[in-house]
Amino acid sequence: MDWAESKPSSLIERVKFGIDPLDWGAPEGVLRSSTILFAGESGTGKSALIAHIAANFMLRGERCLYVALDDSPESFIEQLESFGWQGREFHQKGLLYIIDGYTYTTGRYVSSPFANRSINVQRVDELANAIITSAEELKVSSSGVLVIDSLNDLLYFHDITRVVMFIKSIRSFISKSRKVLSLMVLHTDTESSAELAKSVEHLFDGVVYTRINEDLRKLGIPLKELLVKKLRGCPTNPFWIPYAITSKGVMPVDVEKLASLIKARLKEYERLK
Repeated sequence: MDWAESKPSSLIERVKFGIDPLDWGAPEGVLRSSTILFAGESGTGKSALIAHIAANFMLRGERCLYVALDDSPESFIEQLESFGWQGREFHQKGLLYIIDGYTYTTGRYVSSPFANRSINVQRVDELANAIITSAEELKVSSSGVLVIDSLNDLLYFHDITRVVMFIKSIRSFISKSRKVLSLMVLHTDTESSAELAKSVEHLFDGVVYTRINEDLRKLGIPLKELLVKKLRGCPTNPFWIPYAITSKGVMPVDVEKLASLIKARLKEYERLK
């Protein structure tokens, strides 16, 4: 599989995610200068998708700047290692650079050993400056990936106007100026957060939604699906694509096994009637 390909007609390189279900939704990859929103309810696999994308970048020698807001830096390291990727080794080699915005919110004020930089998320301008400064100091340009997990934590402390300005700043100074792919996560567990995702779609170059298939959920089958809704400058296949989270990361669903499981569940429901 080709990780990256240059298009003669474009000045900006396209890269592939390296994850089959995502690459099916984005068959020609994504522009490096993109800022992409990953939105969906908790438990639909957003963090696993993000971790797998980050690992693919680091495995080919590109840096990942990870902004920990939802959980501790240790949690991201552990998540990488749960899929068989060497999170600690990535960090030791400088391929993984973590900005810790989580620890301060716990009231511990004790820096994580994996935090390269710590920030108080109640000061959103300082967070944006920390991300931009880190990218400049690391000389990350035309390579690498920035991950912000998640925007919800900023919304706890700031009104939507300030969060919108934050998104615009990162898109301008990181994605557009430095040609660094930026990924931002938004949990849509409430009606208001789901509406928010729709209202900020225009701020992003790409939008990927995740969900649990409702029809199969009723049968007790929590099938995860993703939809690449849009990608500026790149074609998409905008339909819901099933995927599974395995010990090796995000993988395609075995259609035959899924069909057999559905048949078995339907028979069981018929028997219980």
